[in-house]
Amino acid sequence: ANYGVKKGVYMYEVKVVQHHIVKMPETKPVNHNILRCGFSQPLTSLFLGDTAEGWGWGGTGKKSHNNNFQDYGGSFGEGDVIGCVIDMDQGTISFLKNGEFMGVAFDNVPPAAAQTGIFPHLLMKNVACKVNFSRKTAWFDTPGPQVKWFDEAPEDHCIVNPVEHPESIQDSEFLMLCGLPACGKTYWAQKHMEANPMKNYVLLGTNAVIDQMKVWNLNRQRNYADRWQELISQATPIFNKLVEIAGRTPRNIILDQTNVYKSARGRKASAFQDFGKRICVTLVTDEDTLAQRTDKREREEGKFVPVQAVNQMRANFVAPELEDGFTDIVYPELPEREARQMIGQIKSGGSDWSRRNPGQKGQAPKSRLESRPTDQLPAWKGKGKGNWDEKDKSRDRSRTPGPGGGDGKGGGGKGSW
Repeated sequence: ANYGVKKGVYMYEVKVVQHHIVKMPETKPVNHNILRCGFSQPLTSLFLGDTAEGWGWGGTGKKSHNNNFQDYGGSFGEGDVIGCVIDMDQGTISFLKNGEFMGVAFDNVPPAAAQTGIFPHLLMKNVACKVNFSRKTAWFDTPGPQVKWFDEAPEDHCIVNPVEHPESIQDSEFLMLCGLPACGKTYWAQKHMEANPMKNYVLLGTNAVIDQMKVWNLNRQRNYADRWQELISQATPIFNKLVEIAGRTPRNIILDQTNVYKSARGRKASAFQDFGKRICVTLVTDEDTLAQRTDKREREEGKFVPVQAVNQMRANFVAPELEDGFTDIVYPELPEREARQMIGQIKSGGSDWSRRNPGQKGQAPKSRLESRPTDQLPAWKGKGKGNWDEKDKSRDRSRTPGPGGGDGKGGGGKGSW
C-alpha cells in the first residue's frame, strides 16, 4: 500500500473475487490459485512472509513469517473476505475470515516498526482481488470498537511508503544489461538494486523467472542441469510475456540477459521505447577476469554454457549504439574506448573459433547446466511442479535478487545514476 501506520489499531479487508483458470497439470490444484495477505515493513521482500519484515496468511491455511510456515485459520479461496488487523500498540497481527475472528496470528511486530511503519501487503498467484480500507464499503464489521479502518487513521498515525512509483511511462527507467555469460551482469544488477532501493527495480530475465519457480525435490543451486530443458521451456514464454507487460507498465525495469546480438537487442529495446530513460549497461572485461568469473559460476552455481554457444555470441557481439533505442550507454567495467577495442577482439576470436570448428556442437556434459540466450533456444517440452508451502529455506525471496527461497508462488558516455 502507499500508506502505512506507525501507531494505533487498524484493519483492511481483501476479497478473493476470482480464481483464474490455469493449465498446471503437474501442480496440485490447491496450489493453482493463492492469495497471501497481511503486513510488511517498507523496502523489504515483495514475497510476503519470506523475511523477518513480513507477516502473512495464505489460502492454503498457513501463516508465514521469516520463511517459517505454520498452520493457522484454515484455508480460504474464491468468494472469501479476509480481514487483516494490525495492533501497533501491542505488536500483534490478527485475521478474520468472513467476519469471524481467527485469533492472534503474530505477536512479534518489533517496536522499530513505529519508525518505519507497517503497510498492507498482498501476494497473489493467479487470483483477482478487491481491497477495502473504509468503513463505508466494508464487507464485515471490525472485531471490536477499538479497531479502526485504515482510511480513519489520523495524519500522525500514518506514514508514506518511501518506494518510488513512477506515475507514467515517461517517468520510468529501463536498464538493459549487455555482456557475455558470466561477465558480471547479474552481480551488477544486484548491487545496483541494493544501492537504489527506492527505485523499486523489477528484474526481468529467464534466470529470474526460474528463481521464482518452486520445483518439487530439486535444489536448483546444484541440479539445474537435471531439469534445465524443462525449466527453460516454461520460463521462456513467461519471460516474453513479462517483457510485453513491462513495456506498457510504469515501473523501473532491469533486463538481465546477454543482449550481445544487435538485432535482438534492438527488438527488446523497442518494447520500452516510450520510457523516459533507456540505458544500456554494457559489461566488458579482459579475458582473464571473464575466465575467473566463468569458473566461479560453474563451480558455485553449476551453470555451464557450451563452448560453441559462447563463441557464437562472441562472433556476433556488437557494441550497443544509441540508435539501438537507448538514451544513454554506460560501461561499468572497462571504459568505453577499451571496451569497444575488447569487443572487437572478442568478435574476431569467436569468428576464428567457428572457422576452426565447423559443425562443432559444443554440447555440455549432462551433469552441468546448458544456458543460452532465449532467442536461440529450441522449443523444448517439459514439466514443472510447484508448491507454495514446501519451502527451500536456502533461498531468499527479496526485492533484491540473490540466493534465497520462496514458496512457488525474479552512444556513449558514462551515465549518472
